[in-house]
Amino acid sequence: MKDASPLYHCTKCDAQFSKWSGQCPECGAWSTIIEGLSAETNAERPVSSPNTRPGKTQPFATLEGGSHEPRSATGLDLWDRILSGGFVRGSVTLLGGEPGIGKSTLLAQLALIVAAQNKPVLYVTGEESPNQVYLRLKRLSPAIPSSFAFLDHTQADVIAATIRETKPHLTIIDSVQTLKLPTVTGEAGNATQVRASAAVIAEAAKQTGCSVVLVGQVTKEGELAGPRLLEHLVDTVLMMEGDRSQAFRLLRVVKHRFGTTEESSILTMGEQGLIEVLDPSAAFIGDRPKGTSGSVVSCLLQGARPLLIELQALVTPAGFGVPSRRVTGADANRLSLLLAVLGRRVGVGFGDQDVFVNAVGGVDAKDPSIDLAIALALASAKSDKPFPPDMIAMGEVGLAGEIRPVARMALRIKEAARLGFKTAIVPKEKESPIVSGQTRMEIKPCATIREAIQAAG
Repeated sequence: MKDASPLYHCTKCDAQFSKWSGQCPECGAWSTIIEGLSAETNAERPVSSPNTRPGKTQPFATLEGGSHEPRSATGLDLWDRILSGGFVRGSVTLLGGEPGIGKSTLLAQLALIVAAQNKPVLYVTGEESPNQVYLRLKRLSPAIPSSFAFLDHTQADVIAATIRETKPHLTIIDSVQTLKLPTVTGEAGNATQVRASAAVIAEAAKQTGCSVVLVGQVTKEGELAGPRLLEHLVDTVLMMEGDRSQAFRLLRVVKHRFGTTEESSILTMGEQGLIEVLDPSAAFIGDRPKGTSGSVVSCLLQGARPLLIELQALVTPAGFGVPSRRVTGADANRLSLLLAVLGRRVGVGFGDQDVFVNAVGGVDAKDPSIDLAIALALASAKSDKPFPPDMIAMGEVGLAGEIRPVARMALRIKEAARLGFKTAIVPKEKESPIVSGQTRMEIKPCATIREAIQAAG
Protein backbone atom coordinates (compact mmCIF):
# COMPACT_ATOMS: atom_id res chain seq x y z
CA MET A 1 0.00 0.00 0.00
CA LYS A 2 1.29 3.47 -0.86
CA ASP A 3 1.99 5.97 1.86
CA ALA A 4 -0.60 8.67 2.37
CA SER A 5 0.44 11.79 0.51
CA PRO A 6 -0.56 15.29 1.66
CA LEU A 7 -3.84 16.54 0.26
CA TYR A 8 -5.36 19.92 0.97
CA HIS A 9 -9.03 20.87 0.85
CA CYS A 10 -11.08 24.03 1.33
CA THR A 11 -13.28 24.06 4.41
CA LYS A 12 -15.79 26.28 2.61
CA CYS A 13 -16.36 24.63 -0.78
CA ASP A 14 -14.58 21.31 -0.05
CA ALA A 15 -12.46 21.56 -3.22
CA GLN A 16 -9.26 19.47 -3.11
CA PHE A 17 -5.73 20.53 -4.07
CA SER A 18 -2.26 19.00 -4.12
CA LYS A 19 -0.61 21.97 -2.42
CA TRP A 20 -1.52 24.68 0.06
CA SER A 21 -2.36 28.25 -0.89
CA GLY A 22 -3.70 31.22 1.01
CA GLN A 23 -6.77 31.68 -1.20
CA CYS A 24 -9.03 28.96 -2.57
CA PRO A 25 -8.94 29.07 -6.39
CA GLU A 26 -12.49 27.65 -6.58
CA CYS A 27 -14.55 29.85 -4.22
CA GLY A 28 -12.08 32.70 -3.60
CA ALA A 29 -12.16 32.38 0.20
CA TRP A 30 -9.04 33.22 2.19
CA SER A 31 -7.40 31.05 4.90
CA THR A 32 -9.80 28.13 4.36
CA ILE A 33 -7.40 25.53 2.91
CA ILE A 34 -6.24 22.91 5.40
CA GLU A 35 -4.26 19.70 5.14
CA GLY A 36 -5.99 16.31 4.99
CA LEU A 37 -5.18 12.85 3.66
CA SER A 38 -5.04 11.82 0.05
CA ALA A 39 -7.46 9.28 -1.33
CA GLU A 40 -4.44 7.30 -2.54
CA THR A 41 -4.49 5.36 0.74
CA ASN A 42 -7.45 3.45 -0.66
CA ALA A 43 -6.12 3.19 -4.23
CA GLU A 44 -5.27 -0.52 -3.96
CA ARG A 45 -8.74 -1.43 -2.67
CA PRO A 46 -11.19 -2.75 -5.28
CA VAL A 47 -13.81 -0.31 -6.43
CA SER A 48 -16.62 -2.83 -5.86
CA SER A 49 -16.95 -6.45 -4.87
CA PRO A 50 -17.33 -8.95 -7.75
CA ASN A 51 -20.08 -10.63 -5.72
CA THR A 52 -22.23 -7.50 -5.50
CA ARG A 53 -25.79 -8.32 -6.56
CA PRO A 54 -27.73 -5.86 -8.73
CA GLY A 55 -30.61 -3.88 -7.25
CA LYS A 56 -34.24 -4.49 -8.08
CA THR A 57 -35.80 -1.91 -10.36
CA GLN A 58 -39.38 -0.67 -10.07
CA PRO A 59 -41.51 1.26 -12.60
CA PHE A 60 -42.31 4.82 -11.58
CA ALA A 61 -45.96 4.21 -12.50
CA THR A 62 -46.32 1.83 -9.56
CA LEU A 63 -45.26 4.41 -6.98
CA GLU A 64 -47.92 5.69 -4.63
CA GLY A 65 -49.31 9.04 -5.71
CA GLY A 66 -48.48 8.59 -9.38
CA SER A 67 -46.76 11.61 -10.88
CA HIS A 68 -47.69 13.98 -8.03
CA GLU A 69 -45.81 14.26 -4.76
CA PRO A 70 -48.19 14.39 -1.77
CA ARG A 71 -48.03 17.83 -0.20
CA SER A 72 -49.04 18.92 3.26
CA ALA A 73 -50.23 22.47 3.82
CA THR A 74 -48.77 24.07 6.93
CA GLY A 75 -51.63 26.44 7.71
CA LEU A 76 -49.29 29.44 7.58
CA ASP A 77 -50.14 31.28 4.37
CA LEU A 78 -46.71 32.71 3.60
CA TRP A 79 -45.04 29.29 4.01
CA ASP A 80 -47.60 27.54 1.81
CA ARG A 81 -47.16 30.16 -0.92
CA ILE A 82 -43.36 30.16 -0.72
CA LEU A 83 -43.30 26.33 -0.92
CA SER A 84 -45.85 26.18 -3.77
CA GLY A 85 -48.54 24.56 -1.62
CA GLY A 86 -46.71 23.22 1.43
CA PHE A 87 -44.10 20.68 2.44
CA VAL A 88 -43.52 17.58 0.34
CA ARG A 89 -43.22 14.38 2.34
CA GLY A 90 -39.59 13.57 3.11
CA SER A 91 -38.33 16.91 1.86
CA VAL A 92 -35.41 18.78 3.44
CA THR A 93 -35.51 22.58 3.52
CA LEU A 94 -32.56 24.81 4.36
CA LEU A 95 -33.38 28.24 5.81
CA GLY A 96 -30.42 30.63 5.83
CA GLY A 97 -29.92 34.12 7.18
CA GLU A 98 -27.79 36.33 9.38
CA PRO A 99 -27.90 35.91 13.16
CA GLY A 100 -30.79 37.85 14.69
CA ILE A 101 -32.66 38.26 11.39
CA GLY A 102 -35.69 36.28 12.67
CA LYS A 103 -35.17 32.70 11.47
CA SER A 104 -35.91 31.07 14.82
CA THR A 105 -38.97 33.26 15.38
CA LEU A 106 -40.39 32.39 11.97
CA LEU A 107 -39.81 28.67 12.51
CA ALA A 108 -41.35 28.84 15.98
CA GLN A 109 -44.49 30.36 14.46
CA LEU A 110 -44.54 27.60 11.84
CA ALA A 111 -44.08 24.86 14.45
CA LEU A 112 -46.86 26.20 16.68
CA ILE A 113 -49.34 26.31 13.81
CA VAL A 114 -48.49 22.80 12.61
CA ALA A 115 -48.60 21.39 16.15
CA ALA A 116 -51.98 23.05 16.75
CA GLN A 117 -53.35 20.75 14.02
CA ASN A 118 -52.45 17.70 16.20
CA LYS A 119 -49.47 16.93 13.96
CA PRO A 120 -46.34 15.89 15.88
CA VAL A 121 -43.52 18.44 15.66
CA LEU A 122 -39.93 17.86 16.82
CA TYR A 123 -37.76 20.87 17.60
CA VAL A 124 -34.05 20.06 17.89
CA THR A 125 -32.22 22.69 19.92
CA GLY A 126 -28.54 22.99 19.15
CA GLU A 127 -27.75 26.68 19.62
CA GLU A 128 -30.26 27.48 22.39
CA SER A 129 -31.34 25.70 25.53
CA PRO A 130 -34.90 24.26 25.74
CA ASN A 131 -35.79 26.99 28.27
CA GLN A 132 -34.80 29.71 25.82
CA VAL A 133 -36.94 28.13 23.08
CA TYR A 134 -39.80 27.75 25.57
CA LEU A 135 -39.74 31.46 26.41
CA ARG A 136 -39.94 32.33 22.71
CA LEU A 137 -42.86 29.97 22.22
CA LYS A 138 -44.74 31.43 25.20
CA ARG A 139 -44.20 34.90 23.79
CA LEU A 140 -45.75 33.84 20.49
CA SER A 141 -48.58 31.69 21.88
CA PRO A 142 -50.14 31.40 25.35
CA ALA A 143 -50.71 27.66 24.89
CA ILE A 144 -48.16 25.20 23.55
CA PRO A 145 -49.75 22.08 21.98
CA SER A 146 -48.90 18.73 23.54
CA SER A 147 -47.82 17.43 20.12
CA PHE A 148 -44.88 19.85 20.18
CA ALA A 149 -41.74 18.12 21.52
CA PHE A 150 -38.09 19.06 21.73
CA LEU A 151 -34.77 17.23 21.60
CA ASP A 152 -31.71 18.76 23.22
CA HIS A 153 -29.01 17.01 21.19
CA THR A 154 -26.36 17.80 18.59
CA GLN A 155 -25.33 14.32 17.40
CA ALA A 156 -26.74 13.79 13.92
CA ASP A 157 -27.03 10.00 14.28
CA VAL A 158 -29.08 10.36 17.49
CA ILE A 159 -31.37 12.91 15.82
CA ALA A 160 -31.82 10.63 12.79
CA ALA A 161 -32.65 7.68 15.07
CA THR A 162 -35.20 9.83 16.91
CA ILE A 163 -36.83 10.80 13.63
CA ARG A 164 -37.11 7.14 12.61
CA GLU A 165 -38.52 6.18 16.02
CA THR A 166 -41.06 8.99 16.60
CA LYS A 167 -41.87 9.77 12.92
CA PRO A 168 -42.82 13.44 13.46
CA HIS A 169 -44.73 15.34 10.82
CA LEU A 170 -42.21 18.21 10.93
CA THR A 171 -38.69 18.39 12.35
CA ILE A 172 -36.87 21.70 12.87
CA ILE A 173 -33.10 21.60 13.52
CA ASP A 174 -31.50 24.83 14.72
CA SER A 175 -28.86 24.83 13.40
CA VAL A 176 -27.03 22.54 10.99
CA GLN A 177 -23.67 24.09 11.93
CA THR A 178 -24.01 22.65 15.46
CA LEU A 179 -24.46 19.03 14.31
CA LYS A 180 -21.69 16.46 14.37
CA LEU A 181 -21.10 12.75 13.82
CA PRO A 182 -18.80 10.78 16.15
CA THR A 183 -17.48 8.77 13.21
CA VAL A 184 -16.36 11.89 11.32
CA THR A 185 -13.23 13.80 12.25
CA GLY A 186 -13.30 17.51 12.93
CA GLU A 187 -15.25 19.91 15.09
CA ALA A 188 -18.90 20.77 14.58
CA GLY A 189 -19.38 23.35 11.86
CA ASN A 190 -16.54 22.36 9.54
CA ALA A 191 -17.27 21.34 5.97
CA THR A 192 -16.94 17.59 6.55
CA GLN A 193 -19.16 17.52 9.64
CA VAL A 194 -21.87 19.71 8.09
CA ARG A 195 -22.01 17.64 4.92
CA ALA A 196 -22.04 14.27 6.71
CA SER A 197 -24.58 15.34 9.34
CA ALA A 198 -26.96 16.79 6.76
CA ALA A 199 -26.71 13.60 4.70
CA VAL A 200 -27.67 11.46 7.70
CA ILE A 201 -30.65 13.70 8.52
CA ALA A 202 -31.79 13.76 4.88
CA GLU A 203 -31.66 9.97 4.69
CA ALA A 204 -33.87 9.67 7.78
CA ALA A 205 -36.32 12.19 6.33
CA LYS A 206 -36.63 10.26 3.07
CA GLN A 207 -37.15 6.94 4.89
CA THR A 208 -39.88 8.20 7.23
CA GLY A 209 -41.56 10.82 5.05
CA CYS A 210 -40.86 13.49 7.67
CA SER A 211 -40.39 17.08 6.51
CA VAL A 212 -37.19 18.59 7.89
CA VAL A 213 -36.16 22.25 8.12
CA LEU A 214 -32.47 22.94 8.72
CA VAL A 215 -31.39 26.36 9.93
CA GLY A 216 -28.14 27.58 8.41
CA GLN A 217 -26.03 30.57 9.37
CA VAL A 218 -24.43 32.78 6.72
CA THR A 219 -20.97 34.26 6.38
CA LYS A 220 -20.18 37.97 6.37
CA GLU A 221 -20.40 37.85 2.57
CA GLY A 222 -24.05 36.74 2.87
CA GLU A 223 -23.45 33.15 1.73
CA LEU A 224 -24.46 30.02 3.59
CA ALA A 225 -21.70 28.81 5.89
CA GLY A 226 -20.35 25.33 5.19
CA PRO A 227 -19.70 23.42 1.97
CA ARG A 228 -21.54 24.38 -1.20
CA LEU A 229 -22.57 20.75 -1.46
CA LEU A 230 -25.05 21.36 1.37
CA GLU A 231 -27.25 23.40 -0.96
CA HIS A 232 -27.25 20.55 -3.49
CA LEU A 233 -28.06 17.99 -0.82
CA VAL A 234 -31.32 19.60 0.32
CA ASP A 235 -34.52 19.96 -1.71
CA THR A 236 -35.30 23.60 -0.97
CA VAL A 237 -33.15 26.59 -0.03
CA LEU A 238 -34.78 29.68 1.49
CA MET A 239 -32.92 32.87 2.37
CA MET A 240 -34.03 35.52 4.83
CA GLU A 241 -32.42 38.86 4.10
CA GLY A 242 -32.58 42.38 5.45
CA ASP A 243 -30.96 44.72 7.89
CA ARG A 244 -31.62 43.89 11.53
CA SER A 245 -31.99 47.61 12.26
CA GLN A 246 -34.71 47.94 9.60
CA ALA A 247 -38.37 46.98 9.89
CA PHE A 248 -38.58 44.70 6.85
CA ARG A 249 -37.29 41.21 6.09
CA LEU A 250 -37.24 39.49 2.71
CA LEU A 251 -37.88 35.74 2.50
CA ARG A 252 -37.04 34.41 -0.96
CA VAL A 253 -36.65 31.02 -2.64
CA VAL A 254 -33.18 30.23 -3.96
CA LYS A 255 -33.82 26.60 -4.91
CA HIS A 256 -36.97 24.47 -4.95
CA ARG A 257 -37.19 21.02 -6.49
CA PHE A 258 -40.95 20.82 -6.11
CA GLY A 259 -42.10 24.25 -7.25
CA THR A 260 -41.21 27.69 -8.52
CA THR A 261 -38.29 29.81 -7.35
CA GLU A 262 -40.07 33.07 -8.24
CA GLU A 263 -41.92 33.42 -4.94
CA SER A 264 -40.89 35.86 -2.23
CA SER A 265 -42.40 37.48 0.83
CA ILE A 266 -41.80 40.75 2.68
CA LEU A 267 -42.07 40.39 6.46
CA THR A 268 -42.07 42.77 9.39
CA MET A 269 -41.59 42.03 13.07
CA GLY A 270 -44.61 42.54 15.34
CA GLU A 271 -45.70 41.57 18.83
CA GLN A 272 -46.89 38.19 17.57
CA GLY A 273 -43.78 37.46 15.55
CA LEU A 274 -43.10 38.02 11.87
CA ILE A 275 -46.08 39.27 9.86
CA GLU A 276 -46.32 39.30 6.07
CA VAL A 277 -46.64 42.73 4.49
CA LEU A 278 -49.52 42.44 2.04
CA ASP A 279 -48.66 45.60 0.07
CA PRO A 280 -44.87 45.98 0.35
CA SER A 281 -44.57 48.62 -2.39
CA ALA A 282 -46.89 50.99 -0.53
CA ALA A 283 -45.02 50.31 2.71
CA PHE A 284 -41.60 51.03 1.20
CA ILE A 285 -42.52 54.38 -0.35
CA GLY A 286 -45.21 55.44 2.12
CA ASP A 287 -42.95 57.86 4.04
CA ARG A 288 -41.12 59.21 1.02
CA PRO A 289 -40.46 62.97 1.23
CA LYS A 290 -41.92 65.09 -1.56
CA GLY A 291 -40.03 67.82 -3.39
CA THR A 292 -36.58 66.67 -2.26
CA SER A 293 -33.65 66.51 -4.66
CA GLY A 294 -31.81 63.22 -5.08
CA SER A 295 -34.90 61.03 -4.65
CA VAL A 296 -36.20 58.76 -7.45
CA VAL A 297 -38.48 55.72 -7.26
CA SER A 298 -37.76 52.55 -9.22
CA CYS A 299 -39.24 49.06 -9.40
CA LEU A 300 -37.30 45.84 -8.97
CA LEU A 301 -38.49 42.24 -9.08
CA GLN A 302 -38.32 39.92 -6.09
CA GLY A 303 -39.11 36.64 -7.79
CA ALA A 304 -42.30 37.34 -9.71
CA ARG A 305 -43.38 40.20 -7.42
CA PRO A 306 -42.76 43.84 -8.42
CA LEU A 307 -41.49 45.98 -5.56
CA LEU A 308 -41.28 49.77 -5.63
CA ILE A 309 -38.36 51.27 -3.71
CA GLU A 310 -36.94 54.73 -3.27
CA LEU A 311 -33.34 55.43 -4.32
CA GLN A 312 -31.71 58.40 -2.61
CA ALA A 313 -28.50 60.20 -3.53
CA LEU A 314 -26.56 62.91 -1.71
CA VAL A 315 -23.67 64.86 -3.23
CA THR A 316 -21.45 67.14 -1.14
CA PRO A 317 -18.07 68.81 -1.75
CA ALA A 318 -15.15 66.64 -0.62
CA GLY A 319 -13.33 68.18 2.30
CA PHE A 320 -9.88 66.80 1.53
CA GLY A 321 -8.17 63.73 0.13
CA VAL A 322 -9.90 61.12 -1.98
CA PRO A 323 -13.66 61.69 -2.40
CA SER A 324 -15.84 59.22 -0.51
CA ARG A 325 -18.33 56.81 -2.11
CA ARG A 326 -20.79 55.16 0.27
CA VAL A 327 -23.57 52.78 -0.74
CA THR A 328 -26.31 51.19 1.38
CA GLY A 329 -28.56 48.51 -0.09
CA ALA A 330 -27.21 48.77 -3.66
CA ASP A 331 -24.16 47.52 -5.56
CA ALA A 332 -21.06 49.64 -4.97
CA ASN A 333 -19.54 48.49 -8.28
CA ARG A 334 -22.61 49.66 -10.18
CA LEU A 335 -22.35 53.06 -8.50
CA SER A 336 -18.76 53.44 -9.70
CA LEU A 337 -19.88 52.54 -13.21
CA LEU A 338 -22.75 55.07 -13.14
CA LEU A 339 -20.49 57.86 -11.87
CA ALA A 340 -18.04 57.19 -14.69
CA VAL A 341 -20.80 57.12 -17.32
CA LEU A 342 -22.36 60.34 -16.02
CA GLY A 343 -19.01 62.10 -16.09
CA ARG A 344 -17.92 60.86 -19.51
CA ARG A 345 -21.18 60.61 -21.47
CA VAL A 346 -23.31 63.32 -19.88
CA GLY A 347 -20.76 65.80 -18.56
CA VAL A 348 -21.95 65.55 -14.96
CA GLY A 349 -18.76 64.90 -13.00
CA PHE A 350 -18.30 63.91 -9.35
CA GLY A 351 -14.50 63.85 -9.15
CA ASP A 352 -14.22 66.37 -6.29
CA GLN A 353 -17.39 65.44 -4.41
CA ASP A 354 -18.48 62.86 -1.86
CA VAL A 355 -21.32 60.63 -3.07
CA PHE A 356 -23.78 58.72 -0.91
CA VAL A 357 -26.48 56.37 -2.26
CA ASN A 358 -29.16 54.64 -0.22
CA ALA A 359 -31.86 52.10 -1.11
CA VAL A 360 -34.53 52.92 1.47
CA GLY A 361 -36.06 50.08 3.47
CA GLY A 362 -33.12 47.75 3.96
CA VAL A 363 -33.78 45.56 0.90
CA ASP A 364 -30.73 44.26 -0.93
CA ALA A 365 -31.36 46.02 -4.24
CA LYS A 366 -28.89 44.48 -6.71
CA ASP A 367 -31.26 44.40 -9.71
CA PRO A 368 -29.64 46.27 -12.68
CA SER A 369 -33.06 47.74 -13.48
CA ILE A 370 -32.49 50.40 -10.80
CA ASP A 371 -29.44 51.82 -12.65
CA LEU A 372 -31.47 54.54 -14.33
CA ALA A 373 -33.11 55.62 -11.09
CA ILE A 374 -29.74 55.90 -9.34
CA ALA A 375 -28.30 57.89 -12.24
CA LEU A 376 -31.26 60.30 -12.18
CA ALA A 377 -31.01 60.62 -8.40
CA LEU A 378 -27.33 61.50 -8.74
CA ALA A 379 -28.07 64.11 -11.40
CA SER A 380 -30.85 65.56 -9.25
CA ALA A 381 -28.61 65.71 -6.19
CA LYS A 382 -25.79 67.33 -8.17
CA SER A 383 -28.03 70.12 -9.50
CA ASP A 384 -30.11 70.25 -6.28
CA LYS A 385 -33.20 70.12 -8.47
CA PRO A 386 -35.99 67.69 -7.46
CA PHE A 387 -37.78 65.60 -10.06
CA PRO A 388 -41.59 65.17 -10.08
CA PRO A 389 -42.66 62.97 -7.12
CA ASP A 390 -45.06 60.98 -9.33
CA MET A 391 -42.27 59.85 -11.69
CA ILE A 392 -40.70 56.39 -11.78
CA ALA A 393 -37.58 55.30 -13.69
CA MET A 394 -36.50 51.79 -14.72
CA GLY A 395 -33.68 50.60 -16.93
CA GLU A 396 -30.15 49.22 -17.04
CA VAL A 397 -27.34 51.61 -17.97
CA GLY A 398 -24.51 50.57 -20.29
CA LEU A 399 -21.00 51.97 -20.59
CA ALA A 400 -21.92 53.98 -23.68
CA GLY A 401 -24.59 55.81 -21.70
CA GLU A 402 -27.37 53.84 -23.35
CA ILE A 403 -30.41 52.58 -21.45
CA ARG A 404 -31.07 48.89 -21.93
CA PRO A 405 -34.42 47.09 -21.56
CA VAL A 406 -35.25 45.06 -18.45
CA ALA A 407 -37.53 42.08 -17.98
CA ARG A 408 -41.29 42.32 -17.37
CA MET A 409 -41.54 46.05 -17.94
CA ALA A 410 -45.32 45.92 -18.30
CA LEU A 411 -45.65 44.31 -14.87
CA ARG A 412 -43.49 47.01 -13.29
CA ILE A 413 -45.44 49.84 -14.95
CA LYS A 414 -48.72 48.31 -13.84
CA GLU A 415 -47.53 48.24 -10.22
CA ALA A 416 -46.42 51.89 -10.45
CA ALA A 417 -49.76 52.93 -11.95
CA ARG A 418 -51.60 51.15 -9.13
CA LEU A 419 -49.81 53.32 -6.59
CA GLY A 420 -50.61 56.58 -8.39
CA PHE A 421 -47.48 57.31 -10.44
CA LYS A 422 -48.19 59.35 -13.56
CA THR A 423 -44.92 59.22 -15.54
CA ALA A 424 -42.54 56.36 -16.31
CA ILE A 425 -39.09 56.87 -17.84
CA VAL A 426 -38.19 53.59 -19.51
CA PRO A 427 -35.73 52.30 -22.13
CA LYS A 428 -36.60 52.86 -25.76
CA GLU A 429 -37.64 49.51 -27.23
CA LYS A 430 -38.95 48.40 -30.59
CA GLU A 431 -42.30 47.80 -28.94
CA SER A 432 -43.29 50.08 -26.07
CA PRO A 433 -44.69 48.31 -23.00
CA ILE A 434 -48.48 48.28 -23.08
CA VAL A 435 -50.48 47.91 -19.89
CA SER A 436 -54.12 46.92 -20.40
CA GLY A 437 -56.63 49.30 -18.87
CA GLN A 438 -54.02 51.98 -18.21
CA THR A 439 -54.95 55.43 -19.46
CA ARG A 440 -53.29 57.90 -17.09
CA MET A 441 -49.70 56.67 -17.19
CA GLU A 442 -47.39 58.67 -19.46
CA ILE A 443 -44.58 56.54 -20.88
CA LYS A 444 -41.37 58.36 -21.86
CA PRO A 445 -39.01 56.03 -23.76
CA CYS A 446 -35.38 57.21 -23.70
CA ALA A 447 -32.34 55.81 -25.48
CA THR A 448 -29.61 57.47 -23.36
CA ILE A 449 -29.11 58.89 -19.89
CA ARG A 450 -28.89 62.38 -21.36
CA GLU A 451 -32.38 61.97 -22.84
CA ALA A 452 -33.68 60.57 -19.55
CA ILE A 453 -32.41 63.57 -17.56
CA GLN A 454 -34.05 65.94 -20.01
CA ALA A 455 -37.31 63.96 -19.91
CA ALA A 456 -37.32 63.92 -16.12
CA GLY A 457 -36.64 67.63 -15.77
